[in-house]
Amino acid sequence: MKKLSLILAIIMLVSCVGGAFAEGETVSAAEVMDIRAEQVDQDAAAAEEEFLKSNCDFSVIEADETTGQIKLSYMEGVTPILEVDGLKFKDLNKNGTLDVYEDWRVDTDTRIADLISQMTPEEEVGLLFCVNTQLADARQMVYDYALTCQLFNLNGTPITITNTLNNLQACAEGERLGVPMVFTSDREYNSFGGYIDKAHEGFGTANDPELAYELACFYGKAMRAVGIHVTFEPYANEIGAQYGENPEYIASIVHEEIRGLEENGLASCTKHWIGRGGDSAFGKARSVAQNFDNWMVGWTAALSAGSEWVMTNCGGTGISNTVDVKWDKATMSYLRDTLGFDGVVVSDWWALGGGPSNPGRMSGITSEGVDLGQQTIGWLYNEALANGTDMFGSGSMIRDYSNWESSPSSNYPQAIIDGLASGEVEKANVDQAATRILRFKFNKGLFENPYCDVDAAVELCASAEWAANPTPITNDEELRAARNPYEVELTERLQAESAVLVKNDNNLLPLSKDVKVYVEASGRAAEEGYKRYFAEKGATVVEDMEEADVVVGDFGSINDATELFIEDAQDYGKPIVLSLNGTKPTQYAIESADALLYLSYSQAADHGSTEGGFVTGTSPWIYADLIFGDREPGGIINKEIARDTVADNEQWKDLAGDQGASPYVRLMVQATMEDDPNHASPNNWGDPLVTYQFGMRYGQNPDFKYSCLILPMQQETVEVESGSSTSLQTTVWNEAKAGEPFTVYCLLRNNGADGMTTAQAKVNGEVVAEKIMTVEGGSWRVVQMDITVDAPGDYTIEVGDTAGTIKIAE
Repeated sequence: MKKLSLILAIIMLVSCVGGAFAEGETVSAAEVMDIRAEQVDQDAAAAEEEFLKSNCDFSVIEADETTGQIKLSYMEGVTPILEVDGLKFKDLNKNGTLDVYEDWRVDTDTRIADLISQMTPEEEVGLLFCVNTQLADARQMVYDYALTCQLFNLNGTPITITNTLNNLQACAEGERLGVPMVFTSDREYNSFGGYIDKAHEGFGTANDPELAYELACFYGKAMRAVGIHVTFEPYANEIGAQYGENPEYIASIVHEEIRGLEENGLASCTKHWIGRGGDSAFGKARSVAQNFDNWMVGWTAALSAGSEWVMTNCGGTGISNTVDVKWDKATMSYLRDTLGFDGVVVSDWWALGGGPSNPGRMSGITSEGVDLGQQTIGWLYNEALANGTDMFGSGSMIRDYSNWESSPSSNYPQAIIDGLASGEVEKANVDQAATRILRFKFNKGLFENPYCDVDAAVELCASAEWAANPTPITNDEELRAARNPYEVELTERLQAESAVLVKNDNNLLPLSKDVKVYVEASGRAAEEGYKRYFAEKGATVVEDMEEADVVVGDFGSINDATELFIEDAQDYGKPIVLSLNGTKPTQYAIESADALLYLSYSQAADHGSTEGGFVTGTSPWIYADLIFGDREPGGIINKEIARDTVADNEQWKDLAGDQGASPYVRLMVQATMEDDPNHASPNNWGDPLVTYQFGMRYGQNPDFKYSCLILPMQQETVEVESGSSTSLQTTVWNEAKAGEPFTVYCLLRNNGADGMTTAQAKVNGEVVAEKIMTVEGGSWRVVQMDITVDAPGDYTIEVGDTAGTIKIAE
């Protein structure tokens, strides 16, 4: 009978799994059971996600100025409400009495001490971790590890995101002590998650700290409205990252951005202490100069603006240049003691190793001579806590740490719990970290009011039309219509202000609106949008390049398709407007295009997935505005662009302004940076292809003037007799050897607006060398070119409108 039941069960399971197996394929009962179990797991995960996105029915006690009552939000049936002295309090630990930590009238440090005194080791250690989990596992992580900080880069609308985070708060509220969750995000703007995020480099090329502040103010309000408390942003304070490499400029943007976030309730977690992104991590970027003070300009700006959290660079070295910063006492002391930072320090997502810069467990020798590779996991956690780390980030948590070295990218809270019991981990270190973390939660009012109102979130983040009828969003126009019009206006300003006009020969841009134009783009959605909005401007969009007056190409990289577009346009003799989306201009692009735009704007989601089918770069209607002059590109190149990879490799990555510089000039740039109070560098001393701060404007022309041509010199000193005395007479002349290259120099001034020119060196009227030069208005560059003359004789050398003569000797 049991055998028959098993056969019937297998038949039923096979029918449930549908097309999992090919017709006629022989399957075992075990295989069927495995597939069915997988299907059950998937169904359970889907059901959990649907539950989290559903409405969270929490209750609210409103604030009352007359009585002094503050606002409380809570789950009825989970958290009882106590009434003491005519005021109401949440009984978070459900014991029927008002504990000190539950009394919102008591000072924060006293409340923290009381709460820690009630915590088990598991509950206190649970505070020390931040984990990015799948939604299906999020509640279980709270139950299993007493986890009270999670990282979410959720996709969805303000409705689904707010509901999800509210339901997870309800999960935490139901735990023994009712400690609220802190929700973090890698994204600075995620109210319409996966659809639009902050445009990182756009903030840098726009050169508009005021606009950065306005956008950050909105981002801060919107993120708090949906229930996010901390953004792991910005990370452009690092030299060579999205805001360029000049510390003074970096600081101007970073300060206003963080000020906007913090003033509106969203905590900034500035990263990565000291530096991970940009051209190179801090430790790898350090040249023979071992620059440090210039890195601190951006960090000082971030902390002075109120950044409440800091993230360390896991695997990256600091001041001592030998170990990960968490175990480098000098680096952590500089943050905590010298800079005076007393907020939360969280590690990046490879706290114990396993990251891109350190694939194995953490290793290296500290300044005190300790070999990290020989230390236990308990020692590593304890020393990091002692040095000032509070929280450890990770993508996963594992209870059994006996084999932790095989998976160092995970975190192991049990190692700290056991370390507390054995004495390997000091309770004072755990208390110090827990205190900082709890102080953040109390100061944010999360113990009293952890929930967010969905209607209020939608009212703030969305348009009134979409809020009244929240329909699915399927294209760029619907996304624009769904968002808050104020945020849309700011974002579209940023799109135009961050676009950099690099070249505009014969004032080709803006195009006339009655032009016949051929359009090509690397993205299909973008190309279709460009054609549509070009036509709405009045232009005739043609499908054959040969019929066009001008061709417009927009590409995300310089690849075969880009080169084919350029070659075809040149074959047809068509003027070329080229825009590069997220790809820095190269010499080939500059030489090939008649007009060149660098578009740094990208609203693609940071971490996680971006919703498909949307243009993540400059919106097609804004692109059309730029091309036809209804808006003007207002951006600057925020990091000088190298002429070639050799020059770029020779540049010091911890110094601005030395791209293409000779060693002599580089040292002058270094000295100037050291002496400047803001550690700024001159941007016109080196020899880059495009200088920092360069950006042309429509209708504004440069006015170039060449001078001071310097040619190779020879000299001869002879004795000259005059009567009874002799004297030395020196003759100096210009001379070089035939067939050997020699260098000519001159000064190129620009008395007009920012502009680009091709400097030409001529020998007896024949062009023998050319060099692209970008010069800001009111500034100057040194033109340096190598030329060779094969035959001996006397020659005239010209560079621009300056000339000199030279003898070419055998």
